[in-house]
Amino acid sequence: MGIGRRSLSLSGEISQTFLRFCVYVIFAVTLMALDHRGQYLKSFHALVREATSPVLMTIQAPVVWFGRAQLWSQGMQTLIEERDRLRVQVAQLEAQQLEHTQLRSENEELKTLLGLTQQLSVDYLTAKVVSVDLNPFAHRVFVDVGSRDGVSEALAVVDKSGLIGQVDSVANASASVILITDPDHALPVRIARTGQVTVAYGGGLNSDLRMADLPMTVDLVEGDLVLTSGLGGVFPAGLPVAQISGIQRLENQTFALATATPLAELERSSFVVVLQPRLPNLEPAGDDAGGQEQLSNEPPGAGDG
Repeated sequence: MGIGRRSLSLSGEISQTFLRFCVYVIFAVTLMALDHRGQYLKSFHALVREATSPVLMTIQAPVVWFGRAQLWSQGMQTLIEERDRLRVQVAQLEAQQLEHTQLRSENEELKTLLGLTQQLSVDYLTAKVVSVDLNPFAHRVFVDVGSRDGVSEALAVVDKSGLIGQVDSVANASASVILITDPDHALPVRIARTGQVTVAYGGGLNSDLRMADLPMTVDLVEGDLVLTSGLGGVFPAGLPVAQISGIQRLENQTFALATATPLAELERSSFVVVLQPRLPNLEPAGDDAGGQEQLSNEPPGAGDG
């Protein structure tokens, strides 16, 4: 009896389970058919997505921000490295430009010096200025040629613009040049326009020249060109020296006083030329006419006319 009841109970449970399964299947098939016809499930999914979207965005926001921050940091690091690289490149280019500018300036200076010395009737020796005397009362520069190069005291020194001074003292491989603005220096000069001859003295701290022995009635105006006169035999005649910058005629004075601004760059020159007396050519008289060269204190063309 007991076994039969249990069998009937188990059979009833199986039947109920199968019945529920069939109901669920029929319900699911019905829902699928209704959803296929009316698309209700898709609308439900859209509603669920819309409801959960803010939550998902809030959860994903830190990840997104972190990724963007990382990309921004990497981009900034790349820009900083590129900026530093460009700065180094610009600095190198600027250094190269300065070097090229300096070389171009030196080349122009040497060209001008060569053109000037080719017009002189003396031999010349190009020298580089190696230092400048910083004593404000002693205007001197030092060049890299000396007695081993044939340099001796009292030789005239010029730059691309005009007369600088003369050799003051000589060592084996260097020489000191006293500038025409030194207060202890005196230079025989003449005014190019009128031929007036006088002596120009160094102005010292004023870095100019003074001519204090002029007659009160001297014909002199600002801008007149001052040249070496050739008197005394130290400086070749006709070298450019300065331009008249002012003239004073005081009533109680015997002589007029003129000031002149040197044409040469003096302490700013990089290269200068030492003028050396040209030795005469001692070839036999039977050689071609004009074979002998005579030392002249005047530049070419000075005696024309």
